[in-house]
Amino acid sequence: MEMNEMNLNEMEKVSGGRGGYAKKPAPRFGCDLYQIKKNDTLIRIAKRYGVTWRDLKEMNADVIKNANDITDGYWIYVPGPHA
Repeated sequence: MEMNEMNLNEMEKVSGGRGGYAKKPAPRFGCDLYQIKKNDTLIRIAKRYGVTWRDLKEMNADVIKNANDITDGYWIYVPGPHA
């Protein structure tokens, strides 16, 4: 996955160190947004999108510092139709 193809000009980054964006962030090229649900893990989300949990962590490196600490209700980037 080419990380340099993404639009890194996000309008609003609000994480509070909780493993996701508290407010829905601006779109990125090649990505969709996913709102974390109760009992979600990066592994479960990654399987749903056909990537590894490390790919998801890398896509969201600015807000996910610990792969075991994601918060339901928060937003993360996932591979989109152009990824």
